[in-house]
Amino acid sequence: MPRLSSFHTLSPVLLQLQHAGLIPLQTKGTKVKLIIATIKPFKLEEVREALTDIGVRGMMVTEIKGFGSQSGHTEIYRGAEYAVNFVPKVKLEIVVNDAMADQVVDTITTTAKTGKIGDGKIFVLDVSQAVRVRTGETNEDAV
Repeated sequence: MPRLSSFHTLSPVLLQLQHAGLIPLQTKGTKVKLIIATIKPFKLEEVREALTDIGVRGMMVTEIKGFGSQSGHTEIYRGAEYAVNFVPKVKLEIVVNDAMADQVVDTITTTAKTGKIGDGKIFVLDVSQAVRVRTGETNEDAV
């Protein structure tokens, strides 16, 4: 069964029209996914190469700091011990068509995994609209 995007924001009349088959169940933009992944910085190049090999044509990369289960760590600097509450990570933002999203998640998971705490997280979100600025192409054509 097709998935409804923004189902909870539709008016009752629109819901009735959808259930009657008079308007499509799939709304604009649900065929494009945003994958946000946080990984260890030393894994970036390996993950980038693996994603390129499966056909990912672009991504945004941001150096970030954060904490999760590992809750930071301590380091010794000039003989004194300091608590480091935020751990350096790399955030990847990748927009792909829906059909490719599972493969991208699997590739990141297997490539970034060290088996140690702090390997990262992956989030997958629906993109309501994507536009390529240069050409005006939209949604799947824009990625």
